[in-house]
Amino acid sequence: MAATMRVALPLELWREQTWRRWVLTAFFARLPGTMTAFALLMAGREATGSFTFGAWMTSACAVGAALAAPWRGRRLDREPLLLGLRRGLYWQALLTVGLCVAATLRAPAPVLLAGALLLGVLPSGTQGGIRALLASVTPASRLEAAFALDAVLVELQWVLGPLLVGMASASGVPLLALGLMGASALVASVLSQGLPERAPVPASVATREAPGVWRAPGVLAVFVLVAVLGMSWGALEAGIPPRLEEVGAGAALWGVLAALLSAVSAAGGLAYTLLPRAEGRGEGTRRAKLLLGAWGLLLLPLGWVASLQGMGLWLIAAGLCLAPLTGTLTFLLQRALPPARHAEGFSFYSACWSLGAAGGSALAGSLLGLGGARPVLAGAALLPVTVVLLTAGALANRGPGKA
Repeated sequence: MAATMRVALPLELWREQTWRRWVLTAFFARLPGTMTAFALLMAGREATGSFTFGAWMTSACAVGAALAAPWRGRRLDREPLLLGLRRGLYWQALLTVGLCVAATLRAPAPVLLAGALLLGVLPSGTQGGIRALLASVTPASRLEAAFALDAVLVELQWVLGPLLVGMASASGVPLLALGLMGASALVASVLSQGLPERAPVPASVATREAPGVWRAPGVLAVFVLVAVLGMSWGALEAGIPPRLEEVGAGAALWGVLAALLSAVSAAGGLAYTLLPRAEGRGEGTRRAKLLLGAWGLLLLPLGWVASLQGMGLWLIAAGLCLAPLTGTLTFLLQRALPPARHAEGFSFYSACWSLGAAGGSALAGSLLGLGGARPVLAGAALLPVTVVLLTAGALANRGPGKA
């Protein structure tokens, strides 16, 4: 009976017209983010002939997003949310087209790096704002199912995003991916006009809740785990394309492998929704750490596997952990945040991911020219495993069953 109820809740969500509109808006708003790292990697190579420079462009974009997202999220909580989201989407469309032109003209390296940095800064907060809208379009009784299902939807977007970049690269026009990112942002801005607006936070509430969102119990643990996962993903995404060339396959095949990984992740996320919910913050954090450790362990063989089939198999295995992990982390964060700080809190979440991804891309940029892709992929695997082992429960609340 309990399993039947857990299956029924996601099905009920799809009957909600507002929920379906939110899903479409979120899909097109997030799609550019699933393309950015791979697209910048290929754009840097197209402009300079070097994967290393592409990795530094990716890192610059991620650093910009990490630094600006908390401020942008706070601003989104202080203004009409949809208005702020549309502004970020417009900037994203403009900057992707600008970067496409700059890379085509083989602009100087500082210009390309500055463009990548602005692509991180100006649209930042968009992802957090989209997720903050979820509580406005979902009944409270279905919110946990909504966050679990949202993690699955994110993975489905990761199926399509890298695949589109790979197809653009395989067609001989890798910069087309930047144009597709801009078009997707514009579509999201149009779709968002059919969603209910969330009123700004009153000044009195903003003053009362001035302390940082990271001070809420359990939030810091989520942010640390997200940053570690982001760094692992950043190193993986920058390390796989050159590794594919090292084993005799084309770098564009990363689009196919990333799509496969995300499809498996989505399946794992759906299966995870059938499991009993975590009882309290402590248990939820322990689950997240277990999933993060499993992700790292399953990535370890990528450092020495020398065949496309072997790389695909280990990525599939690791992918089973990804959506359950991100779904657990986002729901833990939503429970810990006051409602008036959701956009800021989820923007901090995005900032931690971006900061981690920037670190992973910088690691790739530093190591690719020295030892090739193997040490980069080893770092992607060993970092989450090491952090989980070192913390050994330190980030989880000591009191079992606390909410």
